[in-house]
Formats: sequence, C-alpha cells, structure tokens
Amino acid sequence: MKNIAIVVVAYNRVKSLKRLLISLKSASYNGVNVPLIISIDKSESNEVAEFAHAFEWPFGEKEVIEHPENLGLRKHVLFCGNLTKNYDAVIVLEDDIYVSKYFYNYVYQTIEKYDSCDFIAGISLYTHLWNVGANRPFTPLNNGFDAYFLQYAQSWGQAWTKRMWSQFYEWYLKSESSWNEKVNLPNNVLKWPDSSWLKYYISYTTKTNRYFVYPYISLTTNFTDAGTHNKVSNTSFQVPLLSYEIEQYKLPDFTANSLKYDVYFEQESMVVDFGIPKGDICIDLYGYKNNENNQRYWLTTKLLDYKIIKEYALQLKPHELNVINNLVGKGIYLYDTSYSSKKQNSKKINLQNVSLIRYDVRALDTRSLISLLKYELKAAIQKRLRIK
Repeated sequence: MKNIAIVVVAYNRVKSLKRLLISLKSASYNGVNVPLIISIDKSESNEVAEFAHAFEWPFGEKEVIEHPENLGLRKHVLFCGNLTKNYDAVIVLEDDIYVSKYFYNYVYQTIEKYDSCDFIAGISLYTHLWNVGANRPFTPLNNGFDAYFLQYAQSWGQAWTKRMWSQFYEWYLKSESSWNEKVNLPNNVLKWPDSSWLKYYISYTTKTNRYFVYPYISLTTNFTDAGTHNKVSNTSFQVPLLSYEIEQYKLPDFTANSLKYDVYFEQESMVVDFGIPKGDICIDLYGYKNNENNQRYWLTTKLLDYKIIKEYALQLKPHELNVINNLVGKGIYLYDTSYSSKKQNSKKINLQNVSLIRYDVRALDTRSLISLLKYELKAAIQKRLRIK
C-alpha cells in the first residue's frame, strides 16, 4: 500500500484554507490512512495557523508546519515537494484549490500506473479547458481512455512520487540559472515572475521530453482567490469536477502512439500524411509558436505572407480534427515558408480574428457584450476619479 500524503500550501488566506480543508474532509479515502500536512508560510497574521491547528483530520496523522521566515511561493512549494523524502508520494494543493470527493482514488491509480514510467514527471488533478498562453479554449481529443499526456506541468492540484520529484529537483539545482535556455517556451511562461516555481517545472518537462498525466474530468478546480499574485478573484479557471465514483480508471500506456500534447497545447501525436518529413513541419494551430525552429512548412491559423499549399476548415472541435479528417475550407493554412506571397494575406488579419472568435464562442450576445463594456468603462472612470 502506497503511503501518500496530502500537503496543503497556505499563507495568509484563512477563508481559502477553510474551503479547501472542508472539501478534503468530505472526500472518500476508502479506509486508507492519509497523512495531512499543512505548510504555512510566514505572514503578519496568526489566523491561518490557529485554524490549521484547530482543524480535525479523521483520516490519519495531521502535521502543521509554521515557517519562521517568509519563503515566497517558489521556495515554499519546493519545500513541500521535498517532503517526498518521507512518503511514497505527495499530493500538493495550494489553498485556493477545491477537490472532488473522488480525487484520491484517481491519484492512487495513476501513481501505481506511472511511477515506474520515466517519461512521466507528475500527475495532474486539474484538467485545462483554456490554453492560457493562446488565450483560447482547449479541448483534448477523446482517446477512449480516462487520461492523456500534456507537457505543461501543473500547479492547480498535482501529485509527485519520490522518483518524479527527485528527478526534477536534481535538474532544478543544476539548471536554476539557465532554466529558459535552449528550449522553446510559451511567452506567457517566460514572463512569469521569479516567485513562480511552475516555470521551472515546465522548462524541465520540455527540455527532458517528459509529461504530466491529465484527467479528462477534473479532480480539482481553481477559485483564483485574490492574493499575492491575483488582485481580483474570478472564475476564469473554474472547471467541472468529477461528481461520481470511478472504481477503475482506464489509463493509457505511454507509447510512441499515445495521445500527447506539447507545452503549447499542440497535439504531437497527430497522424496526418502531409507528404512532408515530420521534422520539417511546425504544428501551430493556436498560432503562437512563431515557428521558432524555422521549419519549412507551417500549419497554423495565422494569416502569413507565405505560399499556401493547402487549406483546412475551422469548424470541427477540437481543431486538429479538421486536419485529421482533411476537411477542406478556410481557417487553417499549411504554408511553404520558402516561398513568399506578400500580396494576399497580411491585410486579412482582422478577418482572421473574427473567424477565431466565431469558432471559439458558441454565440455572440451583442446586448450582453455592450452592457459588459459599459460596466467596465464606468468602473474604470470611477476608479480614475477616486485616484485623483
């Protein structure tokens, strides 16, 4: 039986901590002893520590760690990851996360399945419905299993085994000062502050060609509470939680033909015969890779000044299905970048944006949109007047 501890990352948000701990207490652990560790970074308030000490945990040992000095988020999460030295695995949850009642069984089964697979760098409990870097929806292709593989590491509910964490941490100690060298990363990741531990983990998975296991139905959701890194609470990253028990997950083996997505959320395993060597084509359906490797052929939704050799529709979802099924139309373009075609594409950028909006949004309610814009404008004016 694996010894898996739950580690809660807390700082100064007592309401967030209460909500998370209540969801953990309501979860099903199937009679397994589950240690709970609440790690609290130093702040100006004792309220979080007082609540953590008073909280009753009926499923095993509870430990509250109060750090004497402020670590900051990166060092704090690194500390929590290093707790794997005492356990077979840890489930790490920041305080604005909320868990499904059935999260533990998923974690246990995925750890049993993938701990010995060197290509797996972590287990995600959260599932993305939004590609943050591209600022567009993300839908993984349905592969007949309960999980798939994505190179984007996770911070909104994740599990690491002793092996997974130690491999990353050894790399981190050697590469901290050069984490973004010799690797293509999304621009949003590159812009994250030094307090981000996640940008290091994403760099690690990309450089070492490793992946996180992702569920199709999320076991955690994110409240994005106001705090150090978020000025205003919002529901942008709320996702539907698993609300029923899955006794036995159908988990895919990690093979060359497994469903895999890269750090840009582009499907690596897309099987299409373009008549082009695989290494000579940039798959960029979200349109923000910028073909940094200067590959001759570029498959993208961007309108570019190159020769279009094939066009696909932008209608089926997820978007790669239009290419896989050879659906001819407008919206996805296969370019040969060795031939310039400046006369046709650059003036159509606005039309391209409209096309993507129509594809991504189910319906455009003009009245609601105008009301929202009026509200935002009014709030901005009032804020400016208060500042003056």
